[in-house]
Amino acid sequence: MGKDVGVYPNGMPHPSREVRRRLALELLALAGLTALYLMLMPQRALGVDVGMALVGLGLVGLYAWKTNEKIWGPPPQPAFERIPRCTFLMLVTTLPAVVLFLLYGAWDAYSVNGDWHDILYRLFRLNFFGALLLYVPWALLQQTLFQFYLLGRLRALLPFASPLLLSVINGVLYGLVHLPDAPVTAVTIIGGIVWSYSYHRDRYVLPLALSHAVLGSTFFYWVSDSDILSKIFTLE
Repeated sequence: MGKDVGVYPNGMPHPSREVRRRLALELLALAGLTALYLMLMPQRALGVDVGMALVGLGLVGLYAWKTNEKIWGPPPQPAFERIPRCTFLMLVTTLPAVVLFLLYGAWDAYSVNGDWHDILYRLFRLNFFGALLLYVPWALLQQTLFQFYLLGRLRALLPFASPLLLSVINGVLYGLVHLPDAPVTAVTIIGGIVWSYSYHRDRYVLPLALSHAVLGSTFFYWVSDSDILSKIFTLE
């Protein structure tokens, strides 16, 4: 019944046509600026992305109260249900991927010259642990922008869309901003869909950010053999 009369499961009414029109224009402008940024700077230092994301987070923070009140509304279930459910989903989706990344990294390192020292270096170099620590706030920033901000606006623009459809759209958009790196784009689309679905259902960012940090670090260091810590302020 709630859905038929334009009400979300938490009892909040769907946004008006005027609000949806305003949000659509806002997202169109954001999409245009993002596309321009990616085209003008296809190869850029990671520090540049961090700086742009911080600017975006600052703008989102200015109107966070409005997004919470007008876009999301109160969560439909109590926290004691949502926190364990969100944490469990992140565990069961993150750990298998980490194991696969570990096995691939070990095999790839060993296949070069059959030296076990190469495996230990690939998996446990000091920069890996430094990157993992720094990745947590970076992932928290990204998840806030794409879940709290973007997913919320997609939910407002498509009020009758299923959580899965919204999660797929948001996950694809999240992956596309990682272009032109095709492997990273593909992996982040999959992760983005899972994270989006979890946030839409449980409204918690921290477990998503921890999953993101672990998967991002293990993918770059173990699968891609890429030392992202040393690339933060370089173009290499």
